[in-house]
This record gives sequence, structure tokens and C-alpha cells, in this order.
Amino acid sequence: MLPLSHRTKVVATIGPASNSPEVIRQLIEAGMAVARLNFSHGSYEDHAKTVKLLREISEELDAPVTLLQDLQGPKVRVGQFPNGAIALEEGSEIALVPLEQFDGDPGVIPIDYPFVAEEAYAGMPILLDDGQLELQAIAVEPPNVVCKVVRGGLLKSRKGVNFPSLNLRLPSMTEKDCRDLEFGLEQGIDWVALSFVRSADDIRILKDFLQERGAFDTPVIAKIEKPQAINHLEELVKVCDGIMVARGDLGVELKPESVPLLQKKIIRACNQAGIPVITATQMLESMIENARPTRAEASDVANAILDGTDAVMLSGESAVGKFPVEAVKMMGRIAATIEPELQFDNLPPDEITDPHALSEAITTLDKILDLRYICAYTTTGYSAKLAAAERPKVPVVAFTPDSRVYHRLNLVWGAIPILLEQDIASVESLVIAIEECLQQRGMVQANDKILILGGSPVQQVRGTNFLKIHTI
Repeated sequence: MLPLSHRTKVVATIGPASNSPEVIRQLIEAGMAVARLNFSHGSYEDHAKTVKLLREISEELDAPVTLLQDLQGPKVRVGQFPNGAIALEEGSEIALVPLEQFDGDPGVIPIDYPFVAEEAYAGMPILLDDGQLELQAIAVEPPNVVCKVVRGGLLKSRKGVNFPSLNLRLPSMTEKDCRDLEFGLEQGIDWVALSFVRSADDIRILKDFLQERGAFDTPVIAKIEKPQAINHLEELVKVCDGIMVARGDLGVELKPESVPLLQKKIIRACNQAGIPVITATQMLESMIENARPTRAEASDVANAILDGTDAVMLSGESAVGKFPVEAVKMMGRIAATIEPELQFDNLPPDEITDPHALSEAITTLDKILDLRYICAYTTTGYSAKLAAAERPKVPVVAFTPDSRVYHRLNLVWGAIPILLEQDIASVESLVIAIEECLQQRGMVQANDKILILGGSPVQQVRGTNFLKIHTI
């Protein structure tokens, strides 16, 4: 098991710059806790190879790596240009056309949305490449939408297209998403993220899909990047298992200046609900080209950690950047510097239940006792997430007999997953097994105090119902 100096988890997107055995090993050793597989790009063959490498090297290093499958979702993208890109000059005219009707005309931008001419109207803003380029519709001439270039630049193939004023006629899960998720389940992915979520119904559709395929317990992340999702945030945190603050498209669909406060609102809602939250997009963007981030980027990562995020995410920095390993290390150094200053509110629970009473007790014991670890024995991951949600001073060691839970828990703030494969018959045998495991790994010394929580009887899934203070 690799020692870590921080408890905020680092998510790294795997891509051409990082999918070799050498770089994957370095990423794990640098502190990558979660590997994001972006299904907007790459072939099944590429992803299968990456999954195999991640599992093999993770096992070799005895360091769990959570595999996060990020579905493309109903994202509208530019098609493939014959030369890979076109230049858009400010003030010039260009037309949008559905992909199926693109004939290679250099004065046309193909997009994979067939209803563009039906829904567009004169004066409508159209944003390209995460808002870097902007068009304005001036006329609708089916199947074309004629536009004026408001903000020009180089538009590359497969870049994103946003229509901030339209509610697009697209399903929450596309046919491509369904195929991709079938493949991901075959590969044993640990979490799945749904893009462009608009309401809790989108998450229910995904969970029904998983249920039908016997993968009902696969945890689901809702990516918040649409204004409609903000309006349904309270309901979303109740039905999903985690949230991603996807600031790229969120900052395109909404005003960029509104994103920082929305980030804080989303993170606080997740902390209140006790579910993991990932802060993503352009966190260390300059490290795609440079070995060091800007001061503003370092502050951005630090502020997300201060807000209470479980994880911070690298996208292009680790997927296509020149310094993927250095970017992961930088995330870790920022987290290690900021975390000693964290002061979390002990948020009151929405409802009074036995587990919530236990979480309040964990908070009190963590403050009063000089603990070395909080040790959660869990068959589902619930006990570990319960303990970590309170943001204790000490790490949460999550012992589980289930390899799937072992991999999933590495996304959770402060959790150190350990696979406990021996049979546990009672609370007494559990205490012995935990002590032996910690000693074998050199994680404790004589007279160290640990807090153990779990469910009793330990061989049944009955929820978290006991706490035990134990001295090594």
C-alpha cells in the first residue's frame, strides 16, 4: 500500500499521454486514486487495454484505483473536418448543418444534432469549444442555420457545441451511452458518470438500466453541467451516489462569474447528503503545456478543497498534456498543504436515524480521543462513507471482504480501502483481524487507539450499528 500525505482524492483522466504501463505506474505512485475513462473519445480496444493495465499495476502496487466510466451523454459535437480543423474569422458567415447532410463544404460546420434547423431562431447564440468560439444565428435555411462569427479562432473536429437558450430534444442516455455502459460493465468499471443530467429522472433511467443488467449496486455520479440540474439539485443528491461539478459546460451554459458560488452550493449539498463530490475542469489547465501551474490555478484547487470537495479532477492535463505525472503530484501537494487548515461544519442530519446518531458519536469521539484511525468494516461501503462524511481528523481505514467495494471506496475523501479476505464470524474476530492487518502493514504501534465501526452480526448486511474503541 502506498503512503499518502493527503485525504482529498485525485482523479486523473487517462488518454494518449498517460495510457502506457510506465506512465500509469507513475500516476498511481504519484497519488492517482481514481482513473477516469472518457467515453467521448477512444475505441473499446483502447479502453479495454487501459482497464487491464490499471488493474494489473494497481494489484502489483497494492494500491486500489477506482475506475470511473464517464459516459458522453447527449453532447452535441462538431463532426470531422476533412483537414481536421477550420478557421473562423470574426464577422464572417458560416452555416451549421446536420452531420448526415455534410458534403465537405468548407463553408459549413457539421454537427451531430439533426433538429438544429427546426429549433434555431435568428439572434440565437451558439457556443463552440467550451465557449472559446461564438456564433450568432442570423437565418434559418433548412437544413442549414446561417450564422455570423462573433468570436473567431481555430475550430477543431469533435469539439463541443452548446445552445444555451435551447432545451434540446435529446435522451438522457443515448444509444452510444447504452452500448458504452454495456462494455464498461463487462470490463468491471467501479463508478459510472452520466453527462448533462437535467433531473432526477435521468438518474433513475440509468439506474433502471443497471438494474436490468444485474449491476444494481454500481454507484452513479450525476454530472452537473446544465442549468436544469441546478434547479433540481436537492432531488438529485437524494437519488445519485455522487456528484461531479463539471465546470466546463456549466460555465458555458451559464455565466462564468456564477460558477464559483454554484460550486460552493453543490459541494455543500453533497456534504450535507453524505455523498462524494468531484470538482472538475481546467483545474491545472496550463500544465497541459507547462511543468508548473499558474498561481490562480493552485488557488482554484485549494479553494475547492476548502469548500469540502472529496476529489479534484484532471482532464486534459493528464489525458493529453506534457506533464501528467507532475500534475497529479501538484494536486497532492496542494491538498497536503491545505488540509491541515480545514474546518468543517458538523452539519445536522436531515433525519434522525440510528446511523446518523452513530455519525454524531463518531464526530464526538474523533474530537475527544487521540485516535490513530477510524476503522470501518463494510460489505457495502456504507459504514466507511458514513465515517468519512464527518471529515474526521484521522484517516478512515475501510476494511471490506468485497473486491468491488474495495475499488469503489477509493473515491471517498479520507478513505483507505483494505481488502480483508479472511472469514469474520464475530465482532471479536473482526477486532483481531483488523489489529493484525494494521500491524502487518506497519500502520500502528503498541498503545495506538483505534475506533472500529460496522454492523453486527458481521456476516449479515444489517447496517452500521456498533462502535468500539480498541487499544492496540
